[in-house]
Order: sequence, then structure tokens, then C-alpha cells
Amino acid sequence: MWGTVTELELTEYAYRCVESALLRKPVPTAKAESKPQGVFITVEINGQVVACRGSLEPSQATLEKEISRQALSAALHDPRYGPVRLKGRKFAVTLTLVDKLEPFLPGFGPEKGLVLTQGPHVGVVLPWEGKDPATRLKWAYKKAGVPEGTSARLQLLSARRNRFPNP
Repeated sequence: MWGTVTELELTEYAYRCVESALLRKPVPTAKAESKPQGVFITVEINGQVVACRGSLEPSQATLEKEISRQALSAALHDPRYGPVRLKGRKFAVTLTLVDKLEPFLPGFGPEKGLVLTQGPHVGVVLPWEGKDPATRLKWAYKKAGVPEGTSARLQLLSARRNRFPNP
């Protein structure tokens, strides 16, 4: 049976999982078991992204297990940034909970993410990432590793985002 947990509690759990990975401690025990869904974990230090890992679809049996898996991956295995190095600095974690993919509409707002798919290549730009649709499209091509302008499938991403600690 699925437990009840708030998005803030899930976000704090994501933070604790990243913290545990960075301190090489065991992953904290989740307070509940929620229905699985795709998640992204973004780690920032001084307002700069230093790691982001996730998946549009869950690969774990519960949301909490998915969060801990992606948190560990973000903290230690993001190939774009390498392992997170705190060096005594404080960090923040943003948890993005994937709700659904929708048909692409030009001129989409910043509250929607963008997913570009071309064969096995996928580029995800999360909601509120980027200034305008053209920049976000350029980033999606880059993240997918596909030459800009190549024919690709575009979808919008509906998701909820929470940050911990919240400034």
C-alpha cells in the first residue's frame, strides 16, 4: 500500500540522500513508499548547478527508491560535472517530479520543460530552465548530443519542482 508523504518531505529526503552520498554514509530510510514516477535531482552550490541526473520514467519500485537512486547518481556520477565537491560549502537540491509528457506547442512558457528525442538520443530541459523557447531548444539538442536542426520529436514536460533548503 502506498504511503502519504508531502512534496516538501520528498524534497528533503532527496537532499538527505545527496548529503549521505557526499559524506559516504548509508542512504536514509524513507518514511513512506509512494507510487513510482520519473524524477530529476538537481544539486546547486552558490546558485550554480553542479549536478543533475534523472529519468522521465521510473526504474525503481517506489518513488523514494527512485529518488535515492537518482540522488546518488547526481552526487557522484554526473558525467558533465563529475562528483560533487562541497569543500565546506552549503548546497541545495531541487526535486523535479515528472507528471506527464504533452504534445509540443511553439511558444511554450517557462513552466513547461522540453524533451527532444532523436532515435536513442534524449535531451531534457527541465521547467524553469532557460530564458526563452529558442534557447531551451538549443539546449535540448546539446543535451541529446544531436546536431542542432536535426529532425527530432519534441514534447513538453509537465512537472512539479521543489527546492530544499528553500531560501
